[in-house]
Amino acid sequence: MENNEHLDEVTEESDPEDVANICLPDPPVHSSNSSADNKRIEGLNKTTDLCFSLIHDALFKNQWQRAADFLISYFQSLESNTWQRVSRAPELIWRLGNETLLHHPKATPEDINFFNERMKNIGVKNYLSISLEHVFYLLCNDMTEEAYRNLSMVESWRYGSLSVSQEKYIKLIQAYRALLDYHKWLDKKAGVIDQDFASQASADQNLSSLYRQATASFQEIIKVPGVWDPFVLSYVDLLESSGKHKQAEELLTDYAYNSKYPSNPNAHVYLYEFLKRNEASEDHLIKVLKVFYLQVPSHKLMLEFVKLLEQSESEEHNQLAVEVIFNILDFSGWKSEVNAWHCLVKQLKKSFRRRHKSWILEEWQSRKRWWPAYHFNKFHVKKDWKNDINLAIHKALVAGTLLGQDCRYFAAVCSLGSESPNKNITSMLKFVKHHSSSNPD
Repeated sequence: MENNEHLDEVTEESDPEDVANICLPDPPVHSSNSSADNKRIEGLNKTTDLCFSLIHDALFKNQWQRAADFLISYFQSLESNTWQRVSRAPELIWRLGNETLLHHPKATPEDINFFNERMKNIGVKNYLSISLEHVFYLLCNDMTEEAYRNLSMVESWRYGSLSVSQEKYIKLIQAYRALLDYHKWLDKKAGVIDQDFASQASADQNLSSLYRQATASFQEIIKVPGVWDPFVLSYVDLLESSGKHKQAEELLTDYAYNSKYPSNPNAHVYLYEFLKRNEASEDHLIKVLKVFYLQVPSHKLMLEFVKLLEQSESEEHNQLAVEVIFNILDFSGWKSEVNAWHCLVKQLKKSFRRRHKSWILEEWQSRKRWWPAYHFNKFHVKKDWKNDINLAIHKALVAGTLLGQDCRYFAAVCSLGSESPNKNITSMLKFVKHHSSSNPD
């Protein structure tokens, strides 16, 4: 490339016959370090910087052909005589090329596969990351068998001593290969049912082989600290399908509570869903959700937690139910959730009925300064009434009980209700009239 002269020749209208040409140039051979060469390299560096800017501009404007044209020239960034430029050039070319090919209207899967294969051999430090990204592309395009072959080949790849980042990539590659083993196992399992005896025996043997491969890989993967959600779920399904429920529960318990793993709310959800699916005791379910509640008090499972707590005969659990439902409604995502307000109404009625007004007082004390504006503003009334009358009625009952009958939200709902009589409003009025005299304020 003769500095900027070649760039002047590359226009948006140019139309190479084959988009894959962006990956045809071979890695250049570095020349001697003479003065003339240094001047040439200096000029080339300036030109490739300009080329990079033009590629960036083309990508930003979705001008994929123009980006492909400039990318052919950008390959010569590999000729730089500085370590920093040469070390980063292969990754930049790979990422820019992939982005261009994935969006180019004339690019084919063969072009993308060819480009990635060529890039794996330019700058071996990127071999694993390129291979993994390539596998993702193959999976997204339903080329599962080719993805599996790539994973199997890459899994045994070694180049010198592995760095920490390379070890992480190897683990990810093993994880996805195990995941594909699991999906093969699922497909084979679904196809075994309608086979004759001889075919079924062979299929069972194949199933056992896939099962052993997948479980062995999953066992190795989860030893490494990390968030392994899809892999853990697949492993649990393998274990459950084989009747190893105790082993599956131990796996999920360890995944949720072992401090070697990063904090992961999903792990608690998976454990709870597994226990519920396998009809664990209510005490066990409460124990799991109680730990989860301390981590994510706004999670949708908290309503289920309240229901479990209120079914318990324990006074401690009943009081915790009041705390949990108040905490749920502290979060904006629950402000208009009618089920949450219905749940709070139930807790209010139950607490008054069982003479545990102190539970309500305790929760209300820290909220009485900000909940009125947050939940019971007069501007909320018409919106709530329009969206869901039951929501407005439940909120009005809570407002009237906690703030008294003079509360604007309560009065506004009563006024709207008088225009269209509703038995729920009548019931609300009776409850608030009876209990507002002893309301927390």
